[in-house]
Amino acid sequence: MKLKRAAAGLLAAAMVCSLASCGGDTTWTFRSGSNTVTSGMYVGLSIEALNAASGVEGYDATKSPFDQSLEGSDGEKWIQATANQYAREYLAVEDQFAQRGLSLSEEDQAAVSSQVTLYWTTLGMGTIYEEEGCNETSYTNLVTNQYKRNLLFESIYGEGGEKEVPQSDLESAFQEDYAKGVYFSVSLLDDEGEKLTGDELESKQNEAETLAERIRSGEDIEAVKAAYLADPESDGEAEPGDTAVVVRKDSASSTVYQAIAEGEIGEVQVVEDDSNAYVVQTLDVMTGTSFEDYRATVLQGLKGDEFEETVAGWAEELSIEENTAAVNKHNPSHLKDLFN
Repeated sequence: MKLKRAAAGLLAAAMVCSLASCGGDTTWTFRSGSNTVTSGMYVGLSIEALNAASGVEGYDATKSPFDQSLEGSDGEKWIQATANQYAREYLAVEDQFAQRGLSLSEEDQAAVSSQVTLYWTTLGMGTIYEEEGCNETSYTNLVTNQYKRNLLFESIYGEGGEKEVPQSDLESAFQEDYAKGVYFSVSLLDDEGEKLTGDELESKQNEAETLAERIRSGEDIEAVKAAYLADPESDGEAEPGDTAVVVRKDSASSTVYQAIAEGEIGEVQVVEDDSNAYVVQTLDVMTGTSFEDYRATVLQGLKGDEFEETVAGWAEELSIEENTAAVNKHNPSHLKDLFN
C-alpha cells in the first residue's frame, strides 16, 4: 500500500441536502453559498476517507478496504459515503468560521504552509495526490479547513468560549486519564537480529533486573539510564536529562506504555517484547510537567467527540447542493491502484 495511515475522525451520519444534476460540469462536487468543494478537493477527501477505513472496528489489514465490508457496508460505498460526509463538513466549517467572525492569523497561515510542504514535498505525498487528481491548491484548501476546524473547537471549548471547560476540570482529567514514566531498553537480540536463547537470554534479563533493582534502591532512573546508554568509548561521564513520556491510559498500546499506564507512582517494572527488556518507572504525571504543554490534548480528549457531533449537525442543517454527476465521476474506485 502506497499510502501511510493517517489519523482521521469519522462520523457516519445520514445527510439531507438538495440534489442537483448539473449537466456536464464536473469541476465541483458540493457547494453552499460561496463555498465549493472542487472535484480535486473531493479526491483529496476520498483519500482521507480511504485512510480512515483502517480505523474501523474489524478492519482486515491483510486486505484492501475495497475487498471487505466496513460497518456492514460494501467497502467502496463506505469510502464514498465517508468522503461525501467529509465534503459536507468542509462546507459547514467554512460557513461557521465566517459566521463567527474568526480568521486565520499569520502564525496559522505559516503553520498551514509548513504542513503542506511537509506532506506534499518532504514526505512525497504530493505525487500520490496529483496522480489521483488532487493538486497542491486543493490539498492546501483541505489543510486550511482543518485549521479552521481546530480554531472553531477552541472558540467553543477553550478559554472564553461559549462552552469553556474550566482549568480545574482539565487538570483533573489530566491526572486521571494520563500517566507519566521513564524507560530504557536492554536488547535481547544477537548481532544478526535474532532473539537470544538459553543462558545468553537469561543473562540479559538478569541485567535488566539488576538495573531495575538499583532504581528501586533509590538511584535516579535518569542517572541509571544515562550511564547505561553512554558511549563506552567516551571518556566523559553521562549527563542525566529529562526523558519522561506522557501517555493516555486508554490508548497505551505498546508494552512499555501499558506498563507506564498500569504502574503505581514510583513503581519500577521490567517488561519484555520480542526484541527488548525494558526498565520502566511510573512517575507522578503532575510533577515536573508543564500542564500547558498538554492542555490542548486533554481538551480534545474531553470534548472531541462532542465537537464532531456538533460539526455533523451543522452540516445537516446547512443547505448544500450536490453535483451528482461529478460525485459519480470522481467516485473512489480509481483509488484501488493504491493497493496494488
